[in-house]
Amino acid sequence: MKPFVQAAFCLCLSSALLASVLFAPTALADGQENPRTSPHYEVRERYNYRDPQAAYWEGFELKNEGDCEAAIERLRPLARNGRGYESAQHAYGLCLMSLGGLPTESGTNFDAEKVRGNDQFLQGRIWVMRAANAGNFQAQRTLLALYAANLGPDSDPVEIGKWLRLYDVNPLRLTLGATDQNDGLRSHLQQSIARSDYLDGKELARNWTPTYWAPPGVQHHR
Repeated sequence: MKPFVQAAFCLCLSSALLASVLFAPTALADGQENPRTSPHYEVRERYNYRDPQAAYWEGFELKNEGDCEAAIERLRPLARNGRGYESAQHAYGLCLMSLGGLPTESGTNFDAEKVRGNDQFLQGRIWVMRAANAGNFQAQRTLLALYAANLGPDSDPVEIGKWLRLYDVNPLRLTLGATDQNDGLRSHLQQSIARSDYLDGKELARNWTPTYWAPPGVQHHR
């Protein structure tokens, strides 16, 4: 209570009466609980509590369950937040590529030309690239897998060498101790390009700095 308001109250009421007016429980009808003192208040609070992060994870959970159509509706606004949401950008890109015809299971036959010309696949690849350019190691690995399937954004062997090196030395991957699937992806790609191309790519990686996609109207950052 502000001092001048309290002073006005004190002119009319004794201190004891003032305390009884300010702090006494509100009178309730017989049998009705006082929400300030009810032993069930905390139980109701816990029941009605919703984790503010729950909405963030819904898209990832739906993606992991294979429901990409529902997942993209939740992942799209997260991905469009820009920097700091690279995991959502990667997941969003994967779902778009899946809806564009890219198989979600290895060993599945598909028409590469048809996938390569699909708009959803192309949009998904753009989002994967954005996350990879920001340093997300999972997106970088996805990009390598796209190169291995001849679905990469280009066919430049030096770029393949660059991304191989960037993934190898990605500090977050190394810090987390993330292990690769034993699928021979990196060794396959390294053997598919000339040694000179790999070394040139390695040099590009040495001078590489992450870039962060920003929504339209927001300044891009490096």
